Amino acid sequence: MMRQIKPMDELVINYYFRFSAVDQPGVLSKISGILGNHDISIASVIQKGRQVKGSVPVVMMTHEARERDVRLALAEIGDLQVVTAPTRLIRVENREAVDEG
Repeated sequence: MMRQIKPMDELVINYYFRFSAVDQPGVLSKISGILGNHDISIASVIQKGRQVKGSVPVVMMTHEARERDVRLALAEIGDLQVVTAPTRLIRVENREAVDEG
């Protein structure tokens, strides 16, 4: 049986994001709001450290999301003044889905 290759934009997979963000009220709300607007559901969030001035890392894992939606959301998040560095992204394959396919 031959598998059809999908365009990268159509890939549906879990994602790991690492944001560098200003430590102030409302930052997580802005980021999660943009993700939600692009149909990206958050599975977990960890914010490390506490800075009066400067940035802190914010790590998120998502439920399955479409690559195209992720790219659009990250571009919008990258334009926020509270995000101080480019977002790091890692695609996380769901081993169970790979074995079933």
